[in-house]
Amino acid sequence: MRSAQPAAAQTQGFAARALLCLQLLTLAIGALQFAFVPASVSQPMLAVAALGLLTFSILFARIVPALQRPLARQHGVDITSLIVCITLFAIATGAAHSFIVPLYLIPLVGAALAFGRWWIVLLLAAAIAALGFLLGALTPQVDIDTPEFGVRLLSVLAPGAAVALVIAALIGQMHSAVQRISDLASTDALTGLLNLRSFEEILQQEHRKAERFGRPYTVVVVDVDNLALINETMGHDAGSQVLGAVAAAITRSIRTSDVAARLGGDEFVVLLTEADTAMGAAISTRIRNNVYAGTVSVANRLIRANVNVGTANFPEDHLYPKELMILAEQNMQQDRALRRAPE
Repeated sequence: MRSAQPAAAQTQGFAARALLCLQLLTLAIGALQFAFVPASVSQPMLAVAALGLLTFSILFARIVPALQRPLARQHGVDITSLIVCITLFAIATGAAHSFIVPLYLIPLVGAALAFGRWWIVLLLAAAIAALGFLLGALTPQVDIDTPEFGVRLLSVLAPGAAVALVIAALIGQMHSAVQRISDLASTDALTGLLNLRSFEEILQQEHRKAERFGRPYTVVVVDVDNLALINETMGHDAGSQVLGAVAAAITRSIRTSDVAARLGGDEFVVLLTEADTAMGAAISTRIRNNVYAGTVSVANRLIRANVNVGTANFPEDHLYPKELMILAEQNMQQDRALRRAPE
């Protein structure tokens, strides 16, 4: 069953803005190096090429649509461009002796903010350490085979890697917390299905796609029969167990692309994506049979639930989601009237 939009995606915008700030900070530091310490730039053309490459990358990653979705792709381009820019600028300003080398902290922090995964930070730190040895090899009178060079490189890179690992752990916990909050806000506490507000948002999204691509979909309303009688005779705990069993049966009956929600009280609603009238009727029958096939044990008594089902299809029945839900509700009431024995 499809759920509401993942909460982790809500933090990607923050990561994108943070990475942009880090890129602009790197550009600013490079420009200040030119402006106030020009003697330290031994290869001006290479330094200009590094800053130009980073500037182009910033614009390119935000203009080309293919690099913007998913945002993780844009983050990867941003972090790669940062590492390349810092490496080239370091070569242009003294290689291993460059004041720019500590700026490798910036892509490490960017990776932690963007992905929130400690192992990504560790892999990136290993790659940057390899670049550190490359810078050492390009620096005159520096022997990268000595323990002194290794200790020096470690003292420069390890603090940044440690900070990035802490940030990655915090971001990972934040993602988990945001996801839990989103789940609580979008689901029904009793059944675990979506609540009505979240369902209506997804229904509107599916309706727009159906209109654009000419695809059908079906709305199904399910009503639990005689739930009020169960609550009165056996208690509300029994009624809650029945609702949970019905929700589980609905979940088993639908496809992973479909969406189920609790309307409230004893009613549920299901969105069957890309389902015509015949498929909607088949899945509705499956829901009814699966509910009836299950039982709930309450105080050594087995309760078998029954449901009434009504469907409405787009575009065959109506053109608007609200109308489809109303029509499905009316068809469900007709189904209930037909199945009840006359008094």
